[in-house]
Amino acid sequence: MTRTYNWGMTARRLWGNPAALGYLALVLGTVAFTLVTMGFAPEPDASMAGVWMYVATAPVSFLFVMAGSVETWFMVFSLVVSALVQSAVIGALYSALRARRQESPRRPSLI
Repeated sequence: MTRTYNWGMTARRLWGNPAALGYLALVLGTVAFTLVTMGFAPEPDASMAGVWMYVATAPVSFLFVMAGSVETWFMVFSLVVSALVQSAVIGALYSALRARRQESPRRPSLI
């Protein structure tokens, strides 16, 4: 009997938990802050707000920065991929810790 792999269940386990969703909300908040700052702030330092998006998605985003491309589509692509990879790792760690916690008995037996 062949066993089929359920990609929807894996995606839900990786990105559908509170830790991964919280991280993605943090990244979206950082992107919103950057767009508002760059759009409405007249100071010359407003262009440095874009650095926070890369800090929020580090260390994966730094791998894309080392690629050296300055095209806009590549920057957006690198931030999206970095955020998804980071949230998948956070989600996998969260799921592993939850599964480990549910396996362990609350009161170990003396036998």
